Amino acid sequence: MKSQRLGLLRLYRNLDKILLLFFTVFMLMELAWVPFNSFAAETLLKQTGYLFLSYTNALKVLTSNVWVGLAFLVLFAVNLFVAYFQIGLIFMGLRNLLDEEERSAFQFIKKSFKDSGSLIRYARPSKVLFIALYMGFIFPFLRQILKIYYLNKILIPEFIVTYLKTALWMRLSIYALGFLLFLIAVRLMFALPKLFFEHFRLRDAIRYSLEKTKGHLIRYTWQLFWILAKSFLFFLLSSILILVLQQYADGQSNQIALTAAVVNYCLIKLAYYFIVAYFLIKFVAFLTDSKLSEYRYRKGLPLMRWFILLVTSSAFALEGFVYLNLPLENVPLTISHRGVSQGNGVQNTVESLEKTALLKPDYIEMDVQETKDGQFVMMHDANLKALAGVDAKPQELTLQELTALDISENGHTAKISSFDAYLKRANQMGQRLLIEIKTSSLDSTDMMDRFLSQYGANIKVYGHQIQSLDYQVIDKTVQYDESIPTFFILPYNTIFPRTQASGYTMEYSTLDENFVDKLWTTDKQLYDWTINDADSIGKSFRLGVDGMITDDLELVQSSIKELQNNPDYALLLMSKAADLLNFV
Repeated sequence: MKSQRLGLLRLYRNLDKILLLFFTVFMLMELAWVPFNSFAAETLLKQTGYLFLSYTNALKVLTSNVWVGLAFLVLFAVNLFVAYFQIGLIFMGLRNLLDEEERSAFQFIKKSFKDSGSLIRYARPSKVLFIALYMGFIFPFLRQILKIYYLNKILIPEFIVTYLKTALWMRLSIYALGFLLFLIAVRLMFALPKLFFEHFRLRDAIRYSLEKTKGHLIRYTWQLFWILAKSFLFFLLSSILILVLQQYADGQSNQIALTAAVVNYCLIKLAYYFIVAYFLIKFVAFLTDSKLSEYRYRKGLPLMRWFILLVTSSAFALEGFVYLNLPLENVPLTISHRGVSQGNGVQNTVESLEKTALLKPDYIEMDVQETKDGQFVMMHDANLKALAGVDAKPQELTLQELTALDISENGHTAKISSFDAYLKRANQMGQRLLIEIKTSSLDSTDMMDRFLSQYGANIKVYGHQIQSLDYQVIDKTVQYDESIPTFFILPYNTIFPRTQASGYTMEYSTLDENFVDKLWTTDKQLYDWTINDADSIGKSFRLGVDGMITDDLELVQSSIKELQNNPDYALLLMSKAADLLNFV
């Protein structure tokens, strides 16, 4: 136990160097590279004539102009190299903490940057790709805690993960794949110091790691797991203690509660960086068979350490004040997803609309598709089999045939609704709609022209909105009447779009501060989906979205009401702590 306390004391005595290293790397990325990378990507996109980049047009964007396509590939390669350099610089700094020489904080940073020059000198495409693969896919925990911007773009949107977990065998397969990747990470982890510190060729570094772990996989797996577990438990216990204190403060006056919340926000952030430092130093020490040096103790206040901690804490305090107050300043709209809440009926049916409208959402989001006879029907899925048990597409049946079918969901059964009936009932109830137009290759060529001609005036008068994954829908609507609010759905956050849409509907797990910061420089609005739990609600509040699309209206509405009338700072801090712990 004594040696463990000594280890934590050593870590504290080096905390100023660690924070300065993280802060320097963060500033270089956030203030220099990320803005330049965004500018370069947006400039290249502009040269293609396209207004956005999505899976629907990615191939066209990259092939529209040979030179621009090549420039995109070069930018992609440069981003991989920057990620490699960012990771290598942090590893170099950690190695310098583990050597025997005592340095001041600025001497430490200077040497780390000087040593990082070798990363450039010995960089090879194979090394860069290996590090990107290892950090991005095999052991993504590292790129998350190191905040590797470009590699953190590699993620599976939450709605896809949720879908994959619906079947037990899929869920078990995901867990098995995760465990397999962890074992592969253990087999390859000893290659990292050989690549960064000793500049081995990739083949030799991998061979060394495989030989070192051969016959010892269980032992090394347990050791890495134990380092991870100790780091996690330290942060968890620290957070629980802080949240208990905040819970008590929330029972006092609002001024005391807010002041305590800002202080506790700083403590949570400091605890997070402390455990990140603890894990990284333990990890690198484990890989290199070294330990954190115990420098000669000096009497008196370590002024530089306290100065760096003071500056860091001040930055955290400002960040915390904004985080804790933003939810109260920007109250998002509540939007029912597919017209239901808590499974109160079958999606996209008049019966569910009538129930959900009683909950008074700001909007009800619903889905419209064209039928075989050029009419419009309420349906989300591209095939009717899941809901109606009929293996056919909506565009292959007439409206009369479709509305005669029974569909079942959530223990309820109803007839498929026509868009006319749904729109009429919504107008009667004074319920505004967010109308998602779903398109397919079977649609008639004048589908949107007819839709707008038939319903455009009604949509405008009753204050409904239109959204779609297909930008042609947005373009047609803006041409028809630009005063009708339009939202372009982007399932993935890539290059910031510059479209004529009134706003964007984004999958919440792909959203980040960089996108929102750019959005605030425009007049666009932002909706996110699908917001069904405390974590996603917390992230939506933190990012300041304009509307939340949810399957659980009651949960979102109660969360908003509580924040307005009786802000629970402990809950906000818990959401922040959970977000910091979200390493997957």
